[in-house]
Amino acid sequence: MLDDEILENYYQAGKILANALERGREKVKPGAKLIEITKFIEDKMIRDKGFSLAFPLNIGIDEITAHYSCPVGDTTIVPEKCLVKLDAGVQLDGYTTDMAVSVQVGTDEYQSLIAAAEAGLETAIKTIQAGITVGEVGATVEKVIRGFGVQPISNLSGHQMKQFQLHAGITVPNIKVQDPSNAYRFKAGDIFALEPFATPATAAGYVVNGAEEYIHSLLKRKVKNMPSQVVRTINQIWGERRSLPFSFRWYSPLPKTTLNRLASLNVIHGYAVLIEASKNPVAQAEKTVLVQEGGCEIITKK
Repeated sequence: MLDDEILENYYQAGKILANALERGREKVKPGAKLIEITKFIEDKMIRDKGFSLAFPLNIGIDEITAHYSCPVGDTTIVPEKCLVKLDAGVQLDGYTTDMAVSVQVGTDEYQSLIAAAEAGLETAIKTIQAGITVGEVGATVEKVIRGFGVQPISNLSGHQMKQFQLHAGITVPNIKVQDPSNAYRFKAGDIFALEPFATPATAAGYVVNGAEEYIHSLLKRKVKNMPSQVVRTINQIWGERRSLPFSFRWYSPLPKTTLNRLASLNVIHGYAVLIEASKNPVAQAEKTVLVQEGGCEIITKK
């Protein structure tokens, strides 16, 4: 099990995150600027309370499923009718929490998708305990989601988290799959983010990479033959983030050519925006849990 100090870091980060998303979802209205929603959640609800982000706020509209975070100068607004996903993370001393909610705007037609994702999450939480395999959870989640007449996203999964590691290697599928990697058995003290996604039964049911990358992480600190400004920015990011994801919106923006050069040198890794392959809307529900002997405890709660 985790020691008391580490657990307290998780509890504090989880509480701040749950409050941030509860308040943040109220800002999701037709015509609202995504950058204003982002500033409210990232700055007012997290940074101003003395905490750090585990990754940049993701705002996914309709088929945009993950990894869209406002770039510098973003002018995107919330449409009159849409399905919005807010996915945020808070970390304290590198111990990360991850949570997401879905909000429908100007319509009730997405209620079944939201209900399916939330039911899938609730089922995963009720199923997990030490000794259960990740594959068992995935099969149960898929069954529940399909019971709503919709389907899960097949190639997105929940994930284990460790200090300064948002994705620590073990994943929790949202579908039934026959794969040796799904034989991992949860252990008491494990921290996992569980995140089912739901999309219409007629959709492709999987995501593909979009053209843009707005979120990055550092793969290494040292860079050679680069301008001093770039070196200073990389050093600043490493000092604050290590390998946790970040947005260049938080730092001195670097030209696209410089980003490409850093990527080619394996200094940074970019996360492509993920889009449902048939451009159908997607709902998401996510919470962070602590695995225990007889069940699990929700960390991201008020």
